Amino acid sequence: MGRTTAFFDIIKERQSIPWTADLEYWIAGREQDGTADSVWRTEAGYLDLCKSLGIFPYYKYDHFWCGKPLYDQNVQVFTDRGPKHIKTTWKTQVGTISESVNFMDGSCSWAHTKHAVQSGEDLTVFEYLIEHRRMVPQFADTYPEQLKRWKQFGGMPALAMPRGPLSALFYEWAGVVNGVYLLMDYPDRMKHIFQMMTEQEKPLLQSLANLQPPLVHFADNVSGDNMSGYFDQYMRNVYEKRLQILHPAGIPCAVHLDGVINDIAGKIADVGIDIIEALTPAPGGAVEVEDLRALVGNDSVVLWGGVPGTMFTNPYTWEDVRRQIDRIIAAWRGTPYVIGVADQVPADGNIKIVKNISEYLQEKSII
Repeated sequence: MGRTTAFFDIIKERQSIPWTADLEYWIAGREQDGTADSVWRTEAGYLDLCKSLGIFPYYKYDHFWCGKPLYDQNVQVFTDRGPKHIKTTWKTQVGTISESVNFMDGSCSWAHTKHAVQSGEDLTVFEYLIEHRRMVPQFADTYPEQLKRWKQFGGMPALAMPRGPLSALFYEWAGVVNGVYLLMDYPDRMKHIFQMMTEQEKPLLQSLANLQPPLVHFADNVSGDNMSGYFDQYMRNVYEKRLQILHPAGIPCAVHLDGVINDIAGKIADVGIDIIEALTPAPGGAVEVEDLRALVGNDSVVLWGGVPGTMFTNPYTWEDVRRQIDRIIAAWRGTPYVIGVADQVPADGNIKIVKNISEYLQEKSII
């Protein structure tokens, strides 16, 4: 528990249970309906908002990823950006691929309407891209001062590794369906691409080891329904390589598991991950909150989440949420945990419930 004990010492000056919520989606909803305060997009305004709601500030995405891709002269990248669309094109000597991301008014969110890698021909270009790409650290020089500012609000800014190779394939480059077909049809080429992507993480890991932040997030959006069967083949080794560098530097690591928990939570814990974040039980997921610790199979792993985002909308009431909080405390008592929204307060969520949770936990002397 050495690393996670240090983690709790940093995020809270006293021995207590943090309560946190990702407000990004809710803020986007207020921007869409015209009721947002523009100051929320500034660091100071966001921290004040978290303070007013009584939550531990953690999530903010303008300084989130610890690395960024750089391509050599053999790759040209073009971006066409509008209010509700972003088209990115990669032009190379072996071909061109492009993706389209659009804003969906109905869900108040951005989504891929076209992934860049959909065929064997696209895979040739993608492989060339990775061959001519390197990942370089970012935000390491500004993070210490940022951390100092956030500590004044009882919080800690999130810092994340880029998505691992499998997660990047599914979420960024190909989509799940195309990604599965590519893994089946071109296993050797995909293995080569994944090996290059893993190798390119080394400068980022060394930068983090030197920085020694209080926590590093593996922002892979893991879900058991599409990753569990691939975990041992494509994810375990990536996580082990990361931990071999970050753990000796005293850095605890969290995996973002915001999907199906069954069959994958135990695998993640078994690798040696310190924290599993955004755990979504019923009524948002299929697992009852009382069963989560047994599924993880390790009493030392920090469970982070427990309050499904769907409970901030109709038909759920504050009384429903209060009972969920009581269940979390009863089920996880005696083991390390963070009470959190899993995985975001929805765009149409009732923000008063966030404040209600804070006040209720204060009354119970939990936070």
